[in-house]
Amino acid sequence: MKLLDSFSSGLQPYEVWLWQCAVHWRQPEAALLPDGVDWPALARVGLWNRAQTLLLGFLQARQVLAELPAADLASLQEGAAKFRQDAAVMGESLQIYLQKAKEREIDTAVLKGLSVSANVYGDTAVRPGGDIDVLVRQRDVAGSIEILDEMEIGQNWPNLMDDRYYERHHLHQQRCTPDLRLWYEVHWALDHPLTRLTVDYEALMDRTTPGTLLGAPVADLALPDLLLCLTIHLVKHAIYLPRVLDHPDLARIILADGMLMYFVDVAEVVKQFEGEIDWPQTVELAKTWGAAEMLGAVLQVCAGYLAAPVPGWVLAVLPAPGPNRVKQRVMHKVVAYETAVYLGNSPSKLWKFLLITNGAFILRPIRLLDLLEYCFPGRDYLQRKYGSGSIWRGVYHFLRAMGQYGRITLDTFYFTWERYWRLRRQNYSTSLFNRLEVDA
Repeated sequence: MKLLDSFSSGLQPYEVWLWQCAVHWRQPEAALLPDGVDWPALARVGLWNRAQTLLLGFLQARQVLAELPAADLASLQEGAAKFRQDAAVMGESLQIYLQKAKEREIDTAVLKGLSVSANVYGDTAVRPGGDIDVLVRQRDVAGSIEILDEMEIGQNWPNLMDDRYYERHHLHQQRCTPDLRLWYEVHWALDHPLTRLTVDYEALMDRTTPGTLLGAPVADLALPDLLLCLTIHLVKHAIYLPRVLDHPDLARIILADGMLMYFVDVAEVVKQFEGEIDWPQTVELAKTWGAAEMLGAVLQVCAGYLAAPVPGWVLAVLPAPGPNRVKQRVMHKVVAYETAVYLGNSPSKLWKFLLITNGAFILRPIRLLDLLEYCFPGRDYLQRKYGSGSIWRGVYHFLRAMGQYGRITLDTFYFTWERYWRLRRQNYSTSLFNRLEVDA
């Protein structure tokens, strides 16, 4: 396992402790740990990676809690307590929502967060998430929003654009309580339309099975779909994957980006359901969805750094990233910025601006590279999308993509202008860089 070589790979002891916690949190006595750990740094980076619950349990089992300075121990305990409080508040609300959805015959799958926390970790306080993500069929989005309205969870955050903008160009609608504490995202997709993903969401929902979550009825995702949903969400945020998969500092990059627990989610699904995962179906779906590169990259990290028992043949058949020097160079710039901030060095001001705006808009600057790939996608995508990889189908798709891009550009200007005047009338900040999404 690559992690066992990390003592000589340039990682600091506190970074090794975090990775060892991620691997061995169920059996802390099996962890191989170096001396000389920087306890404040361990606490800080653990919190940044949302690992406070696992880390506290791990440190307690290793009988080293007394080594932490009081302030750092308190910060971990406060972070874990907040997770418990969030899980309780979100769990109570989700139970009501799911019961109402069942009464209206709205099939609802719960993505990430409470679902993974309860079903994979066995503790809702491990990974409650920052919001509640539900996936419904597109025809049921309006009904889902009506349920939230009944629960007094509505359009209470003024910074959002008009629903029509998200309906046309996005993957979910957002709703929240008046105090902005509890958020829902009603998904009908896993990413915005201008990508090369070709997910059959109706078939995905058809493959769900009746289950329960927190005692309420829910549609459980099939394991292949669960793995792919977690993977796509991870790579949507860790935009540098899979282009930096062979980077020698990948373990540190993941910590710097605060993504450790996202990888642990996938690794734990593989570990907990090792004998139940239909790997041939998972690989086939990944190829059909256009997510094979993503899945291959994530599973390589999970197998190599987190000891996930991924079959070797699965890693062998999933494709490596194709040659794209521009994209590879950009993604290395992204991770250089993230690592510089993490290490306390002075990052590039240009890349700081690009990455700030990358979180503020649907068509994020870094992801414009994806748009170029979408306009000129290659035969594989054309075959998946249209059933034909002919040059004429490629021309048709290019013209269609230009139309889509033109519409989102016009809508972005229109709805940004509409938002500006609405916020101005209400005496709110009109900054374009107000958060348009809550943390996942």
